[in-house]
Amino acid sequence: MSHLPIETALQDPAANQELLLILSRIGDPGGFYRSVGERLLSSSKDRFRQENAPDGTPWEPLKPATIKAREKAGQTPITILRSNSKGKSGSALAGSLSYEADQTEVRIGSPLPQAGIHQFGGTIKIPERQAQIHRKKDENGQVGRRFAKKADADVVTDVTIPAHQIRIPARPYVGLTSGDEEGILEDAHDWLSR
Repeated sequence: MSHLPIETALQDPAANQELLLILSRIGDPGGFYRSVGERLLSSSKDRFRQENAPDGTPWEPLKPATIKAREKAGQTPITILRSNSKGKSGSALAGSLSYEADQTEVRIGSPLPQAGIHQFGGTIKIPERQAQIHRKKDENGQVGRRFAKKADADVVTDVTIPAHQIRIPARPYVGLTSGDEEGILEDAHDWLSR
């Protein structure tokens, strides 16, 4: 099959100007990708408040041991993947999300090392290690079963903590919802019609 070149020209100056404007935007799509980045950033941050995946599936709830440990540390025990440390160092994952947009794409994510395991889930393998436990003698001079702070301890015992694994469930926070997809199409239409 042979190809025949065809040339066309718009006779209407206003239509011609609008077409040139659309073509210039197509040649410089950075603005569109930035608007998509803003949309995805907002949508991802909403997921931290709603505690669900892009498909609407609720995140796996916290384990009772996690809730107990947070309460002991003076943290709010019920939030998942959000800062709950009342001014102490804690999870900053939601606040670390950002996007980068250029002329060809937009990328959204977090620079924090724990970001990937929370998005996709996984298993952390903790190797065997040596540690010390601190206990205090009771009034009869007996070593109790309760741990004490290092400064208050009468007895220090060397122990071996066996290797173990910690399973982190996937709690996806980045991704497209059907509403995001519709919004991106609206963004494209708005961007091209400006």
